[in-house]
Amino acid sequence: MNIELGVLHDGSVMMVSDQPLPDMVCRVEYYRDQKLFMLVYDDDDSNDDDLMHYEIPDYLADPVEKSPNIIVYSLFPDHEPIGYKVPLIQVGDMY
Repeated sequence: MNIELGVLHDGSVMMVSDQPLPDMVCRVEYYRDQKLFMLVYDDDDSNDDDLMHYEIPDYLADPVEKSPNIIVYSLFPDHEPIGYKVPLIQVGDMY
């Protein structure tokens, strides 16, 4: 699965996946000190939350830290695109 992160013209942060995610994301947690995201899914019983295993680039850290939410978008062959906005929870000290 490939996931790309970007900032739209209005400053919104968007995460795009090229494959379906295991469930609907209910929130995204951003760990400032590590510059990592964790996707938290609606199904509380699944325990399948995903810690993204790549560090957010420095040029995206500032827009991410200023954003109260994130747009999650899945775009893959043979399926209608799925997109929705969820809270972006900041974890850790600002400085």
